[in-house]
Amino acid sequence: MSVIHHDSRDLRSFILFWFCRIFVKTLLRIVPISEGVLRRLSALDRWASRDTRPVPGVSVERTTVAGVPADAITPHRLDHPRVAVLYMHGGAFIACGLGTHRQIASAVARELGAPLVNIDYRQSPQVGVGTAVHDAYAVYRELRRSGDYDAIVVAGDSAGGYLAAKVIEYAARDGVAGPDAYIGFSPLLNLSPDAQRSSRHDALLPVTRLEELRPYYERGPEPLDGNLDTTGTDVAVAFPPTVVIVAEGEALQKDARDLRASLNRVGVDNELHIYAGQIHAFPAAVIGSPQAKDAITLSAAFVRNALVESDREDAASA
Repeated sequence: MSVIHHDSRDLRSFILFWFCRIFVKTLLRIVPISEGVLRRLSALDRWASRDTRPVPGVSVERTTVAGVPADAITPHRLDHPRVAVLYMHGGAFIACGLGTHRQIASAVARELGAPLVNIDYRQSPQVGVGTAVHDAYAVYRELRRSGDYDAIVVAGDSAGGYLAAKVIEYAARDGVAGPDAYIGFSPLLNLSPDAQRSSRHDALLPVTRLEELRPYYERGPEPLDGNLDTTGTDVAVAFPPTVVIVAEGEALQKDARDLRASLNRVGVDNELHIYAGQIHAFPAAVIGSPQAKDAITLSAAFVRNALVESDREDAASA
């Protein structure tokens, strides 16, 4: 239940940090938020999907799970065929998809040595966050029902981290066996309008603009049930062993610290890793950097250890 700080930086990350802080964050502050602008953001994933080169070390197959389009990613070195990873991409519930996040999803599958399902959940402005959660939970239920896996890990970056947390909450609500581990890369964990965050030191996110997206987040057709804030003890008590990666100073570092405090209170094993000089969701955004590789490696190691410990506890209680 520790907080680990990482201070190593490389030139690539340094340049990207200041480029984002000076240019991208400024653009995100001034770009108008409208239905038309949000719909055009879908072009980002279409552009990324044009790269059809094979991803090293994995096989990627387009599929559908519980009616949700997905990439089924299988590492060539399949160390844990009975462990599945359900990955949910970030993008503020309005952008990105399978194309933009194929590399990070493949890296997680490759490092863990387990099959991974990267889902293309429905997004705003067409639908609200409740529908995105509905899609993620439907896929999770289908993976559980299949009987193909002894353990399921939920993982996501940014907005995808929120979906993963809601899957945990929904499973507990319904009496369904919950996930066996949680991986969050700069996860958004609190959608409450009362969330107290500062983006002063965040190189990328002007977090105050989230409120401008709320009308789109609240669209149907599926309601968003349960807690808007998933960092409280009432949700944390259902969490499995959890590893969270954040950039130092980013706005969502507060979400991570709040979740960690609740996990500690209810006795859930967890690690929080804070990387200096990085941007929001850097394992997904700066794939291949030393810090991104390190974050993915230690996340996979945490999950492997958690699953081994769970097996020991099951054997002891048998």
